[in-house]
This record gives sequence, structure tokens and C-alpha cells, in this order.
Amino acid sequence: MRALTVVCALLALASGATARELSFPLAVDYSLLQAAIARQLHVAGGEGVVWEEARGCRSLVLRDLHVERSDARVRVTARGRARIGFGLFGWCLAPVGWDGYVETFARPAVGADWQLRFQDLESHVYDREWQRTTLASRLWELLRGRVEREVGNVAVDLGPPVSEARALVRASVDPGRAGPVVAALETLHPTQAAVDDEGVKVMVAVDLPATAAVEQAPEPALSPIELQKWQGALEHWDAFLVFVIKNLGSIARRGDVRDDLLDLLLTSRHQLLTVLASGPAPGVDPVRQLFLDAWEQLRAIVRRGALQGGAEDRVVRFATFLVAGDILAALDAAGPGLGIEISADGLRRLARTLEPNYEGDPVAYSEAPDAALRELFQFHEPEQPGGGPSPGTWWWPGPGAAEAADVAPPDLATVVRRLERWVPNDSEREAYRDAVARLLSDVAERAAEVNAIEARFRPVFAHLVPTVGWQESCWRQFVEKDHRVTFLLSGSGDVGLMQVNRRVWRGFFDLEKLEWDIAYNAGAGAEILAQLLNRYGVREGRGQVENGARATYSAYNGGPDAYRRYRLARVARTERAIDVAFWKKYQAMAAGRALDFVLCIQGWSPSRTQLSVVPRAATPNSCMRSRRSSATRTIEACHISIARRPIASFV
Repeated sequence: MRALTVVCALLALASGATARELSFPLAVDYSLLQAAIARQLHVAGGEGVVWEEARGCRSLVLRDLHVERSDARVRVTARGRARIGFGLFGWCLAPVGWDGYVETFARPAVGADWQLRFQDLESHVYDREWQRTTLASRLWELLRGRVEREVGNVAVDLGPPVSEARALVRASVDPGRAGPVVAALETLHPTQAAVDDEGVKVMVAVDLPATAAVEQAPEPALSPIELQKWQGALEHWDAFLVFVIKNLGSIARRGDVRDDLLDLLLTSRHQLLTVLASGPAPGVDPVRQLFLDAWEQLRAIVRRGALQGGAEDRVVRFATFLVAGDILAALDAAGPGLGIEISADGLRRLARTLEPNYEGDPVAYSEAPDAALRELFQFHEPEQPGGGPSPGTWWWPGPGAAEAADVAPPDLATVVRRLERWVPNDSEREAYRDAVARLLSDVAERAAEVNAIEARFRPVFAHLVPTVGWQESCWRQFVEKDHRVTFLLSGSGDVGLMQVNRRVWRGFFDLEKLEWDIAYNAGAGAEILAQLLNRYGVREGRGQVENGARATYSAYNGGPDAYRRYRLARVARTERAIDVAFWKKYQAMAAGRALDFVLCIQGWSPSRTQLSVVPRAATPNSCMRSRRSSATRTIEACHISIARRPIASFV
């Protein structure tokens, strides 16, 4: 909210065509201040000797340093002990001891040299019960000057992060248009410092050049090379975000921080799909908008996950990262005429503030599985099918099941081999349906086990997985195209049986296996659903467990922000239709009324309980549709109720 207010104010300032001074805040977190004070007082390692004379006859030792806000001042507290005596010939005569707490109040101030210091110090000393005593007060008269002198000598140097921000902004501007930006950066200067809940807020001013509004001329369509470059810029952004998230996740000790990191990653990738689906727009830098959208959430996670404790060098690195990003975001929002673009070089430089010694390219884009990313968020690799569960747990609950119950089914590995590149014809529908049903039952059972799904949600999950396969692909992994069998692929990159999006789940799964291995695709979809159920569905299903399934699918389809979509009053018509269609299918699946409708051979409605007879010639080879897949474009009329999601859907 703070950043949104700042950005709106900056945009308002940017509307004029005259030179103006822009002012925006930089937050210096309390953890950074605490690290600087601890270093000055020699307690960075836990306990430190602030003062010692006469071989310990006079000494002050502090530990457990803490920095926080107190009205308009900074409050520094520490646990301490002191000893005051008279040294004589190696003896300590008449020593007086103290054990208690030290408290110092100070007002922050920043100079033109970008040094943040403390002024107007006021100190007190207490016993172990936080009470003032006569003895403690007399000791403190001797020690006050030493402590306040040390605190007064503390200086937080904002020069390096500001210099890094200058370099970052310069790297984000086309060299031919860099003149006004470079001139503006030279005017960057601090004005005042104040205390708020995040830390010390340093107000920074910069003189922006006059930028008259220029009417944009129509731009020609991008050439194939330009389009590839445009897409590459988006991929650099995604790689940058993954680099930062992995860096943060490697040091985050709190589970909620890791949850927020996954939420940020999936939300940003969902937005990236929307950008890709919309295509390039004249004069619009999509990476810039993705950066601004993600920055506030990212900086909040950095504050909670990286700045709370830890080594001082790490705190300084992340503080530099925040200051540089804040300046870039503020200048970009306030001065659109400056021509700032969030380039690959700019992202690369910002990423290296976190790991200066990183040897690889932090914005390199790869589609290979990323074991570190998967381990960070505890995603499991889909297992190869084994012997499978007993027949009673998977046998399809449709007509003829009772007669078939005494027939020993083949092992699951044999079933999966049969499903390889299988596009069933009319006579194979029942066998194909039973094979996919068994596969989905198996992957659902495995995913529920490895993800420790609560017992009361196990039946829900057992129905959820096959229902999503029905909703997404009509239980199809392969289709015929130009007389060849290929994998099902939508226009937005959703693949196979569970329509797992290749961009959203990049790094989590093997993309080639998602395309050509139906068991792997089913396992990946079940793993995603299990993760989303545990993160979003469980909280929605506390009152009614079926709501857990609805919330999970909304998140599967629309991203983390959409998990409540199924119950919101104001939802886009297409999204409402998606959730309604899923819910009807889920109810049919749970009641055993899905039958062959899962293959989308006929139009389906909740009131129908059996298939009608269809002439053989009227049944297409692949009677289903996956959004905008050219392989299934002509099949739409066969299944009038299947939901068609927005192009940039999230699965």
C-alpha cells in the first residue's frame, strides 16, 4: 500500500512538462541499523566488551542488542554487566558490579555524504527487573559517556547502495537517450531522515528534466526477430525472479516466507502468460510492468525473510538490493519520459547485488528441471508407475464394473505402456477410459501420500484429480494431427492430460516428459493439485470439504490470487463459467455418474446418466478441445459443456 501511494503520487508529478524535484523515501531497515550498532559496540558476535581497563577491573560488556522504534526516535536496548574498581599493583580494590539493561534513545539524521548517524542521545540504565536503582545510576554516570560516544559514532553508509542504484538505472536506459537520465542521477541527494515502522525513512530528492508529452506514432508489427527478442526479455525477467527467489529461499527459515515466495513466483508467471497471450503493444515495456507489479511484494518478503537477523554482510547485500530497486522503481514510475527500460543488463546487475561472486548468468533462461527450485518448495518428482493399487481402488464405477470385478487387471506398468501415444478409436473407448481411470487413481493416491494430505480431504482429492483431467483435456494426452500422433498442446503452452503449463511450471518438471509421458504428466498434475490443496484448498474447506476442491481448481486454473474465485460475487463471465462447469463435473465424478462423458464423446449435463448411441462415422478421432489447440479446433461441438479458459490461463 505504501508503494502504491508513492507510485501514484509520482505519476501525478510526472504529468507536467517542466523540470521538477521528485522526492521519495528509502527505508533503512532496523536490522541493518542493529548490525551497524552491534559492529560499533563490538557485540556483532553475540557478546562484546565495549570498554575494559586495568585488566578487567573496569569493564562494560553488552549482549542481546535490539533496535526498534520509539515514537519519533530510535530505541536501542542491550543486556549488560559492568565492573568498576580501583586497580593497584595488579589488584582490583573495592569493585562494584552491575547486571541489567541499557537503554539509549537517538534521533536519526542524514548528511550530504549519505551517512546516516544518530544525534540527541538520551540513555538510561536498569537492573535485571528493568528498575532504576541508586547503585546502577551511580555506575551509569561513569559509563554513560562511553556508551553514548560509541552509539554516536555509528554511521550507516548509504553511498554504496545509492551508487549501485545509479549504475542500475544507467544500465536500464538506451545509450542514445541516457543524457537526461545521467544528469538527473547527478542531482540525487538526501534531504531528511525520520522514523517509521519499517526502519529509518530517508527522503531522497532528484531533479527530473522537463519531458513534454510526445504523441506516439503507430508502430509497425514486430518482425520475427523482434518478436523473439521481445519474448526473450520476458524470459530474462522470469529467470531473474527465480534467481532472487532461490537466493531468498536458501536462507529463509520461516515456512510462511517460502509460501510467499512460491505465491510470488506463480503469480508473476501467470501475469507473464497474460502478457504473452496479449502480444507486444506499441511503446509498452512488459518487463517494466512485471517488475513494478512484483516489487512491493518482493521487498516485503526480503524484509521478513532476509533482513531479520543473520550475518551483517548478508543484511548489507539485501539492503543494497532494496535501495537500488526502490530508486529504480521510483524513477521509472515518476519519469516515463526518461525512457527507462528494465533490460537484461539491468536485471543482471540488480541480481548480482545479492551474490556479487556468482559465476553464472543470473538471468539465463533454461527449461531444464531445477532440483534446487523443486526442493525449495518441496515438490516431488512424479514416480514411474509400479504394480499399482488393488483393483477395488481403481476399477471404473460405470456399467459393467460388477461383471468385470472378477477379472484380474494388468499391472499398472503394462497399462501405462498401452497408453503411450494412444489415440483411441470408437471400439477402444472403454479400454482407454479404464486405463486412464486407473492411472489417475494411482497418481492421486501417490500424491496424497507424499504430500501428507489430511485424512478428511483424501476422498475429495481422489475425485479432484480425475475431474481436473476431464475439465482440462477430456482425459487425452495425445491427438492426431496431419496423420501423425502428437501431444496435446494449447496456444498458451498447456500440455497433455492435465494441461500443465510449460512456462508456469518451468523448473519444477521435465518438459519433454510432460509432453510424451502420460504417466509423468498425470503425476505432475496430481502433485500440483496436492500442493495447491494444502496451501489454499484446506483453508477454504474447513466448513465444507468440497469447497477445498473448488478452491484448489480455481487456483489451478487462475493462479494463487484466484483460489477464492469460485465463491466471489464479482467474477468475469468466462471465469464463472469455468468454475461452474468444474463443480458440475466434480459432483458427477463423486456420485459415479461421469461415465464415458470424461472422454467428451457426447454433450453432457448433470441430469444425464448414460450415453446415447452415436453412429461410428459421427465420432471424431479426438473428440475434445483444449482451448486454442489447432489439433482439436473442430471438435468443439462434440462437447458443449467443457469450459474454455482464457488464453493465459494458469494450470
